Amino acid sequence: MRKRKILLNIVLVMIVLLCLASFATILLPDSSSGVIIAIFSLDVALLALYISLRTFYSIDEVNAISRMDGNVMENPRYRPNILRAVFRFPQSEFQDTSEALMDYMEGLFHDKSKQSGAHLADNVLEVADLLVLIPYFIKDNSAIQLNRVSELLDLIRYKVDNFKEISDGSCKLLEETDSLIEAVFAYQKMNDSRTSDPSKLLEIRGSIFINPVTNILYYDYLGLYYLRCATYLLTNQISPSLLEIINGASMCKDEDKSLALVYCNKASDTFKRAKENIGDDMIWTGYVCFNLARAEYLKQLLNESMDDNTGNEWEACINESIRSWMTSNKIIAEQLTLRHPNSKKSWLQQAFVSEENFVRLTKVIMQIIKQQPLTDYNGNAWISDYSDLTETSFYKSIPKEDPQKLTDNLMKDLQALLKELSNN
Repeated sequence: MRKRKILLNIVLVMIVLLCLASFATILLPDSSSGVIIAIFSLDVALLALYISLRTFYSIDEVNAISRMDGNVMENPRYRPNILRAVFRFPQSEFQDTSEALMDYMEGLFHDKSKQSGAHLADNVLEVADLLVLIPYFIKDNSAIQLNRVSELLDLIRYKVDNFKEISDGSCKLLEETDSLIEAVFAYQKMNDSRTSDPSKLLEIRGSIFINPVTNILYYDYLGLYYLRCATYLLTNQISPSLLEIINGASMCKDEDKSLALVYCNKASDTFKRAKENIGDDMIWTGYVCFNLARAEYLKQLLNESMDDNTGNEWEACINESIRSWMTSNKIIAEQLTLRHPNSKKSWLQQAFVSEENFVRLTKVIMQIIKQQPLTDYNGNAWISDYSDLTETSFYKSIPKEDPQKLTDNLMKDLQALLKELSNN
């Protein structure tokens, strides 16, 4: 707007000068050539002034665009808030929720939106914050299609590359965060696309991250990568069940078992690094503590120390995960009822209830394999006889409360275990 006003003013002055030159030529015909030269010189000076002012304001605008002061990527106090996303997308249908989520993320990088350095950093981090929800929508290649998410990542890369041309020096953290988002998505879609390369996580310079969101995302998914390496060594499968891991560990070579233990130790260490950055976010606590519990449990299995009195760190971690999911789901249910009293359960609300059931069932299977008494989320005795499990309201409600199908395979494993125990 400032440049346009300057141009209009200069054009107006030039028109006035030309009019004066015309009048001077008519009134003073003898000195008309001198007047014309003087007016022409003034016009040239005004044009030079306009060009210099335009250059000055262009430099000023470039500095404003490239300025990264105060961006959230460099804020160590910034914390994730997945609950906000649940409240932002209250749709009850799968397709509606996936469309709303993708429309929101794509809108962050719309051409008409502001794209200063700090604003671009905010938007990239917002996608990183929401990235943990993507796996709920790419299962079985449904809803949010893989190519739509890929197009979003291409758009982010395009925006970051354009910004890099303006300010390469302040772009390193932004560029690395973009690479992290791409690497995490590559890991997420591995179950649905064998062409995906989850090892991209190893190329990320995690030590550069300051913001807790990027730290959590990096260390949690790096831990998942190491844990997947361990289970693949034992079972030769990408996503084996817990029973398949147990059977694979009992039959694999000692060399593979030793290497799997190395991977488990690395997974456990990285999950603990992720946990240090969580703060009071209950949903991320649920995810990370569950992953840490699985790593610690597999370490016990590989160390052949499955007795009741040693190494129960996994149980404390999985109990913390259950408490976090349970608390989160109660808060979500209460808030959505207040905000949308006549609506059905939101789709993300149902997904998180499924996640809680998944963690609870995994703990039950882990304890049955160790032949421990079943305990609740506080470690208190719950059921002493495994056969009583099928009569509990928890067991009976899972098929109704799990429209996301997260617990289908776990239920089959549990039923197989119970049947095996009843036959012995």
